[in-house]
Amino acid sequence: MVRTFIQAFTSPAAGPVGFALALILCGLLIATATSANHSEQALMRRISALTAENQRNGIALHARLAACEGGSADMERRRLINGTLTPEQRAQQLAGREPQGFDVCARMESADRAVLETLR
Repeated sequence: MVRTFIQAFTSPAAGPVGFALALILCGLLIATATSANHSEQALMRRISALTAENQRNGIALHARLAACEGGSADMERRRLINGTLTPEQRAQQLAGREPQGFDVCARMESADRAVLETLR
């Protein structure tokens, strides 16, 4: 058995076959690296697009939350509290206040939509 391996590696055909196999493997490695590079670039573009979209959505949601909070009388107290609360906590506080809060905001948005629809 060992003799068979030695004969296979020392035969005159082993050199050209090994060289051809090395070239094929090199080509496959280059193709794989190129494909991985293209995939990485596409994913990086997608990540940056999603990050930008997330920032836009975040800005819009923060603006809506601030607009909903803007109608109450205790503005100074809320400014102090808003520095320490997360947006989720601010939204929960806002939802808990009646009649101000989301109810007022929903009415304002509904009125805005009605006005915009009449302008079309």
